[in-house]
Amino acid sequence: MLGARATQVRRGHRADEAASRAHEAIAFIKAIYRIEKQIRPADDATRQAERQRRLRPLLATFKAWLDAQANAVVPKSAMGTAVSYALKNWDALTRFTEQGYLEPDNNYAEQCLRPVAIGRKNFLFLFVGSERAGRAAAIYYSLVESCKVNQVNPLTYLTYVLSHVRDPRVALRTPDEYA
Repeated sequence: MLGARATQVRRGHRADEAASRAHEAIAFIKAIYRIEKQIRPADDATRQAERQRRLRPLLATFKAWLDAQANAVVPKSAMGTAVSYALKNWDALTRFTEQGYLEPDNNYAEQCLRPVAIGRKNFLFLFVGSERAGRAAAIYYSLVESCKVNQVNPLTYLTYVLSHVRDPRVALRTPDEYA
């Protein structure tokens, strides 16, 4: 019984240590988003300049912290996996600092794809009947989501496209051109 207690205590210490490291990482990420929130209303050029001035030093500190963690955590642990992912993808994760129009994350794209993912998992792609029908369903999903992004009524847009698809005199427009 004492051996089991010692193992439990050891595991508890490891969990506390991992939680502490996770809190440090989250503090860096919160600082990044705090700055992003402050500069969001600015134009692209100002955002780029502010990112260079304020975020680049913070990101350099965060990268140094990640490098130190890579040698201190168990590689296959949750923290080790997160650190490894961040380091392997560092250039992509920090590319937003190079241009003011870029977003710091891909949350918007993921939100747009959520209905497709839910449909794929739940019903749509299970019952389409064939690979060709699945591609057609994916195209329609994509068009509907593009309409939503561009504040175009999907029914109006699809009616327009389908009624003119065979008319060579009409140049079909994408939802952003249609808006």
